[in-house]
Amino acid sequence: MPPHTAASKLWKLFCKTAATIKPAVSFSVHHNCNLSFLWDPWCNMGMVADLIEANRNSHLWVKDFISHSRWVLPVSLPGPVKDTISKTVIVGEGPVLFWSSCPNPSNKFFSAFYHSNLKSVPWFKFIWHKGFALRYASYTWMAVKGKLKMADILISRGIVVAPSCSFCLGNIESHSHVYFECDFSFLLLTALFPDMVNFYLRPNLTQVFDHFGTVRKYTKTDKNLCYFTVAVLVYYLWRERNNRRVSGVWRNPDELKRVILQAIYAKIRNWNHYDMLKEIFGQILG
Repeated sequence: MPPHTAASKLWKLFCKTAATIKPAVSFSVHHNCNLSFLWDPWCNMGMVADLIEANRNSHLWVKDFISHSRWVLPVSLPGPVKDTISKTVIVGEGPVLFWSSCPNPSNKFFSAFYHSNLKSVPWFKFIWHKGFALRYASYTWMAVKGKLKMADILISRGIVVAPSCSFCLGNIESHSHVYFECDFSFLLLTALFPDMVNFYLRPNLTQVFDHFGTVRKYTKTDKNLCYFTVAVLVYYLWRERNNRRVSGVWRNPDELKRVILQAIYAKIRNWNHYDMLKEIFGQILG
């Protein structure tokens, strides 16, 4: 049924969503069917209301026109409309609504269809995992998207700032440099994850996440810890960068590492399997 002009925004959104998912649903008609006779699209994937102008049956259900598994249609209906309705097969008991021929779909079916027009973001799991913290995740998301206001971006917009990296002072500040081409940031990364020194070239932020996602010996919880640790590192590197530029306050790598480890512990200590994580990631939780 189309929403009334005076209907609430929420109800109009419901109606819009119903129209959007219409191609993915199908209906089954039986003697106990509680679909609206006029307004639900059960008749050849269309509404009976589209076939007739009268609305005298608007309050009735489909089951009101079925008796002993046969159609019992009012005389007032035009012949072509009766023929169309009569072609709808009346089945036995069962679900009335099917989602893409699946009688028991889960929420992921609905979500996948409703968002199917959106661009896939496979790296979302690196940031919005089960153990994420909003403060760290938000900045990490912006860092991956290249949305932090690094010097190269500000200069490209005509804003006069010092172009040099606030950590090494020897290169132009950019997302790829700060995460993790810079000696300062790479030193912190390898202090948290010693295995990262084995990279032939210094990785960028996405490559660091990809690396942890492909370590076969790690469980899902292990990987989430790695993702979370990287997010905390991203956040505190950004804060340290701002402190150096704005306040002139500097911390050496050891001091910044202690702050990062404290932030990680404050969150991870409440996770399940903390003791097992501590055994594997002693350099972070030890």
